[in-house]
Amino acid sequence: MTKRPFVIFGILAVCLAVLVPLWAYLADADEEKLTGGLSSSQKEGKSLFATNCGTCHVLSAAGTDGNFGPNLDSLLAPTGPAPDEDTAKATRGRVLLAIQQGIDSPSTPGRMPGQILTGEQADKVADFVGQQAGK
Repeated sequence: MTKRPFVIFGILAVCLAVLVPLWAYLADADEEKLTGGLSSSQKEGKSLFATNCGTCHVLSAAGTDGNFGPNLDSLLAPTGPAPDEDTAKATRGRVLLAIQQGIDSPSTPGRMPGQILTGEQADKVADFVGQQAGK
C-alpha cells in the first residue's frame, strides 16, 4: 500500500492547523462590527458598565453575564415592533435613577447600592443601557 494519501493528508492537516489560525490572528478586526456602530460616549458607557455593573447584571451588548442582579436585556427590553427614541429615554431615566439611588426592598436590603457611578459616568452608562438593552 502506498503512503502517498497519508502524506497528502498530513500536509493538508498541518496547513490547516497552522495557516488558518495564523490567518485569523493576522486578519484585521473590523472595529465597526465589534462595537456595533457605537458613539465614543456609548463605547465609554459600555466599558464603564462592564467594569462596574457586569459582575451582577447580564447585558448582551456589553458582553456581560452577571449572576446576581436581574438580566437587563429581559427587564428593560423595549416592547412593541420597533423601539422609538421615547422608549430609550424612558429606559435611560429608569437606569439613571437606579444608579443614583440604588435598589432596595424589605426582602432584599442593600440589593443594589446607590452612587456606584456618579455624574458624567452615570449618564454614559444610562445612555448605553437605554439604547442597547434587549438588543
